[in-house]
Amino acid sequence: MPDTPPDAPSGRRVQAVQISCNILEALREMDGATVSELADHLGRSKATIHSHLATLTDNEFVVKHDGTHQISLRFVDIGEYAKNRIDIYDVAKAEVDRLAEETGEVAQFMVEEHGRGVYLHKARGENAIQTASYAGNRKDLHCTALGKAILSKLSTERIDEIIDRHGLPQRTEKTVSTRAALFDELDAVRERGVAFDDEEILHGLRCIAAPIEHPTGDIHGAISISGPTSRFKGDRFREELPEIVQGAANVIEVNATQV
Repeated sequence: MPDTPPDAPSGRRVQAVQISCNILEALREMDGATVSELADHLGRSKATIHSHLATLTDNEFVVKHDGTHQISLRFVDIGEYAKNRIDIYDVAKAEVDRLAEETGEVAQFMVEEHGRGVYLHKARGENAIQTASYAGNRKDLHCTALGKAILSKLSTERIDEIIDRHGLPQRTEKTVSTRAALFDELDAVRERGVAFDDEEILHGLRCIAAPIEHPTGDIHGAISISGPTSRFKGDRFREELPEIVQGAANVIEVNATQV
C-alpha cells in the first residue's frame, strides 16, 4: 500500500498521519489484524506499526483483543456526526423508509464525496432481498443507478475529474466501462429523469434511481429502489417503479426547501 494514494491531490503530506490512515484502512479491509500482519501488509517495520497503534489506541480509535487490533466504536460517533451534518438527511431518510414500505423492496439514499457514492441510509421492505450495501459504504459512481443519477447533475469537468481519479472499473459484463458510453448514458438519464442499473454491479440485481436537486446546489444525492430481475422487469422496471422513485425524489426536494 503506497504512503500517499496515487489519486490524491497535490500538496504537502505528513507521513506519520498517512501511515496512521493506512493502518486504519488496513484494519477495516482485514477485519482486524496483529502487529505482524499489519507490518507485512503495509511493508512497514513492526516498531513503526506498534508506535502508531499505541497512539491510535490511546486516542480510542483502535481497540485490542487477544493481540488483534480492531477499529473502535468511536467511529460510530464520528460517522453519525458526519451523516447528520447533511441537512437533508432526515428528510431523505423518511422518504427512503416510505419508499421501501410502499414497494416492498430495498430503498437507499446516496450522496457524492471525493468522487465516490456514499450510502447514507438503507431501508428494506417486506419482500426485499439481501444486498451488500450499508450506511457508510462507498461505491464507484459509474456502475450504480444512484451513482449515474448523481453524475447526471455534475458538470462535464467534474465527471472527467472523477473518471481520471477512480477510473471506470468493470464489475460485470454489463458495466459501462468507457468514457464515451458513460456520457451517452448520462444524456439518457437527463432525458428520462431516472437512471437504471441493469445487472451492472451484480448479476441478478436491478436498480432505479432519481437525482435529488438540493436547493443550494451544494449536495448531489439520489434515491433508489433495488430488487431482483425476476421482479424488476417489463413495464414495472421501465415505467411503474421509475415514476414512484421520481415522486420520492420530488418529495425530498420540496421538503428540503423547508430545512
